[in-house]
Amino acid sequence: MIHVIAGEKGSGKTKKMIASANEFVIQSKGHVVYLSNNSETMYELSSSIRLIDTSQFPISSVDSFIGFIYGIISEDYDIECAYIDNINCITKDEETTIKFIEAVKVISEKYGIKFVLGIKAPKSRVSDVEIEYIAV
Repeated sequence: MIHVIAGEKGSGKTKKMIASANEFVIQSKGHVVYLSNNSETMYELSSSIRLIDTSQFPISSVDSFIGFIYGIISEDYDIECAYIDNINCITKDEETTIKFIEAVKVISEKYGIKFVLGIKAPKSRVSDVEIEYIAV
C-alpha cells in the first residue's frame, strides 16, 4: 500500500507525516522507518521509529535510492511501514517521481510494506499514477 501526501512547500506535509508515523508505531507489530534528507525531525518522532538521514549516504539517483531501500529491507525483515519525506530531493521531475513511485509499489507488494511518500507539489498537479494513492 502506498499513500502520497502532496502539497506546496510549507503546507504541513512533514507535520502530517510525523503525526501519522507516531500514531502508526503505537499500533504496529513491526518496525517503522522514517527516511528524510535531514535529521531535523529527530526530536518529534517517537523513539520507536528509526530515523534515517539520507543526506549521510551517497544517493544520487532514483536507482541508487531504490537500492538503498532494498538494503534497509534486507537488514530488517520486520519493517511494516516506511515514511519517505521530500522525495523531490532525489526525483527532480514528474517523470522520475512516477518511476520512483512505480518501483516503490513493486517493493510494497513484494514485501508487504506500507509506504507513505511526501511530495512537494500541489495536489492539482499530481499525476494520474500518484493520484491513485493520494492521502487526504
